[in-house]
Amino acid sequence: MSHEIAFALVPFLFSMGAGYLAGRLSTTPMPLAAINTMLVHYALPFALFVYTARMQRESLGAHLALIVVLTIVMIVPYALSLLLSRYVFRSNLAQAAVKAVTVGMPNFASVGLPLLRAVYGEGADLTVAIAVTMGAVVMSPAALILLERAQHRDGQALLGKALRNTFVKPVVIAPLAGLLVSLSGCTLPALLTQSLGIIGNTTAGLALFSTGLILAAQPFRLDAQALVGVLLSNVVQPLLALALVWLLALPQPLAGQAILLSAIPCGSFSILFGLSYGVKDTSAGTTLVVSSVVSAVTLAGTMVLLGRI
Repeated sequence: MSHEIAFALVPFLFSMGAGYLAGRLSTTPMPLAAINTMLVHYALPFALFVYTARMQRESLGAHLALIVVLTIVMIVPYALSLLLSRYVFRSNLAQAAVKAVTVGMPNFASVGLPLLRAVYGEGADLTVAIAVTMGAVVMSPAALILLERAQHRDGQALLGKALRNTFVKPVVIAPLAGLLVSLSGCTLPALLTQSLGIIGNTTAGLALFSTGLILAAQPFRLDAQALVGVLLSNVVQPLLALALVWLLALPQPLAGQAILLSAIPCGSFSILFGLSYGVKDTSAGTTLVVSSVVSAVTLAGTMVLLGRI
């Protein structure tokens, strides 16, 4: 078991650490925006499209319960973090929104694919595609509406706009298009698969390296609010997923994949989104850094647990 954990986590941590060191040691600003654009608009969508298009139709129905699990796993910590930030730590609405989405949305896009592939192989690709899609569909509107309301705009009126903007994102369109191809029973031409794969295959390394760059750019101030965020993300989420897969009787390996996805550390989506609204939250940045560091232990513990159930 220790051998399997090492082979799954060491490359993941090494790639992220390389990005972190590159960001810390660089004497000039790193092209983080360009790297993230390459990842989110091209490499990851290409990879997700190919993976989902190659799935068998029979395997799609089994993933419906996964959607329920992932949605609850994101919404519950999000709501708890939002309430605590507003009424216990007295953060303003914009900062509370950034923190809540940081806690509620694991880093599916950057960590999910390389981690689950290392543990479960290519059979986990559809699970990752669904997780990335659900993260975008659930959390993008949640972030946008609260940030707009913080600027005294009508958040409710923006719900339709938020959903429309979500469903035109390449990272959402690509897996949905792949699912349509899979449901139609069509097979992608080998030449198209190979062409998309040239860029899509860069996803894992690029995603982890860019995560390290983002971590290097975050301010750090460890306080009670950041520690609560790490607890919700790294402990509560996987335990909640464990309870849900038991209640819904998800079969293996889908149950294990759902739990491992839920144990992935915080993502940087909301921090980058918040910056576009002029919102900087040191607590969210600290939560992101500590969650990523602590994940070396919590992910290993989750994998040990999965080996026993």
